[in-house]
Amino acid sequence: MSFALVSRPLTILFIVGHFPAPSQTFILNQMTRLIERGHTVLIYAMHYDHCKDVHPDILKYRLFDHLIYDEQKRFDNMPACDIVLCQFGYLGKAIVESPKLTQWCRGKKIVTCLRGADITSRVASKQHMYDTLFEKGDLFLPVCHFLKQQLIRFGCKNDKIKVHHSAIDCVKFHFKRRIIPKRGEQIHFISVSRLVEKKGLYFAIKAIAKLVKEYPHIHLTIVGDGPEWLRLQKLILRLRLEKNITMCGWKTQEEIVRLLEQSHVFVLPSITASDGNEEGIPNALKEAMAMGLPVIATEHAGNTEQILDGVSGYLVPQKDSELLYKKMKYVLEHPEEWHQLCINARQTIEEEFEIDKNIEQLEALFYQLLEM
Repeated sequence: MSFALVSRPLTILFIVGHFPAPSQTFILNQMTRLIERGHTVLIYAMHYDHCKDVHPDILKYRLFDHLIYDEQKRFDNMPACDIVLCQFGYLGKAIVESPKLTQWCRGKKIVTCLRGADITSRVASKQHMYDTLFEKGDLFLPVCHFLKQQLIRFGCKNDKIKVHHSAIDCVKFHFKRRIIPKRGEQIHFISVSRLVEKKGLYFAIKAIAKLVKEYPHIHLTIVGDGPEWLRLQKLILRLRLEKNITMCGWKTQEEIVRLLEQSHVFVLPSITASDGNEEGIPNALKEAMAMGLPVIATEHAGNTEQILDGVSGYLVPQKDSELLYKKMKYVLEHPEEWHQLCINARQTIEEEFEIDKNIEQLEALFYQLLEM
């Protein structure tokens, strides 16, 4: 079959765990860009999230009209489609292992996106959990090369794997040159993440406790919510950092952009969690880099594929609050490095993590898959 014959509007069925999921704008961006390119997007959700506020694009693109929702995971009423796009490994596993879907899956191309937890914590004690998915799935899209190597280690064939970065809409994250405040004015650090162990915020708080002794006007804003909230809050109180650290909870993307706009340095010291959970490449890092913030991250998972230490950001070993503190101090003492470093960071995001280029690549992968 020629490529020209395959290049037609496709029907793509997104398999998601939750919808609408406020924190999963990376999936929403895929949906809306594919619709803009003329494809039909359908959504099968395992759970319906009862959100007070939903992202404006969900309403703009009438995505609720394209939603099939099944709390019982029975996979009833599965529609006709060209591509089945499972957004996490456990969803791909559920699709290929469902007896009800054996007939429905025939002739369909099953594509699975894989992120940090999919092939770190989830397979830590069950290394063969994806064997059926590796056999029956047609294409696997890890978000970084680090995760690709993990996939191969667990038995996925190399020729079924293509690294496909999670991307952001650079238009929404405008670049701003950062200038360090005058002596005595507040210096704003910021971190944006789900409050889970692998984000390493415990170490960021301990580093701030050291830094305030020399820079009493620094302030860290932690944006996000999750199971680590109480633990982090207790640490802040124990270290008497209530005036220097604010935990402001979950925010909309527009609110996050405003907070990034007002900040000077972004920090996200990701770690390997106690259950083995690791990152792919955090989208929050990409957003901060796109907006011209100097970023401090850790030598963890896919971070080294995005950040070149001292060139497009700063990297420190994970789980080391002392070295993190020293790097924070270094960044404050060398503001002359900021501008070129941040220009390099923005260029990296535009070249490798921009949504329109990302979707063109994804579309090409779909067409190639349909030719096989």
